Amino acid sequence: MHMALVLWKKTEDIIFSENGNRTKVTLSPGFSCYSSDDLVNWKFENIVLRVQPEGILGPNRVGERVKVMKCPKTGEYIMLMHADDMEYKDPYIGLATCKTIAGDYQLQGPLLYKGQPVKRWDMGTFQDTDGKGYLLIHHGPVYRLSDDYRSIEAEVAHIKGMGESPAMFKKNGVYFMLTSNLTSWEKNDNFYFTAPQIEGPWTKQGLFCPEGKLTYNSQSTFVFPLKCGNDTIPMFMGDRWSYPHQPQPPHMYGCLYKWMEQKYPSLNIGRHGTSGS
Repeated sequence: MHMALVLWKKTEDIIFSENGNRTKVTLSPGFSCYSSDDLVNWKFENIVLRVQPEGILGPNRVGERVKVMKCPKTGEYIMLMHADDMEYKDPYIGLATCKTIAGDYQLQGPLLYKGQPVKRWDMGTFQDTDGKGYLLIHHGPVYRLSDDYRSIEAEVAHIKGMGESPAMFKKNGVYFMLTSNLTSWEKNDNFYFTAPQIEGPWTKQGLFCPEGKLTYNSQSTFVFPLKCGNDTIPMFMGDRWSYPHQPQPPHMYGCLYKWMEQKYPSLNIGRHGTSGS
């Protein structure tokens, strides 16, 4: 099982995941949703978005990096994901919506910017404290979503020197962007940038895990804002695409999540736990 997102709601945590593998022989049924009240024990809720009869999430297509945000203006749950063909040559950012967090999402099609689909692969999302939603794209683009989160309003930043697998969080008024180097399906030492505002300027800070640990054999995918009393602690969540070694394309996935020690801007990670495939 590949961990893609944890979304906090009331006293439970919700995880959306890819289910199954990517071979043409064994197709996954779709994106699954799990809930937990302790981030250790998880309950299956629903296959929230199934493989479609046709289109960007049709048969023999890839769906991954699923993210969900609740739009403050409409109350809708907005799901964004990377959709692609089996050769990773036809990428889209897909858009699906639902009125409940673990209900049956309806695929609306590709996310549009200036009337055109966003043809990119590695993606992430970020919701700021003012309710604005953002789409994060590999190699630097940061897009602000429209008020209803159903389209892109503007490109607000382009982070020079950024890699793949973008994940953003905010702590003490500072914005952090986590990203990975380009090593195909293999793990590497991920690094990060900081900025006083989303628009920048963005400054590269270096690694956020000990050098040579290869980000504890993972790749950044999301940072979960864990509420602890009056504080919010960022918790790193990483994909394991190839562990300990796996020929490409991958067919099994794992996940990793870790506490982030509260040292800013010299951000370090201490190991918390893993969840196997």
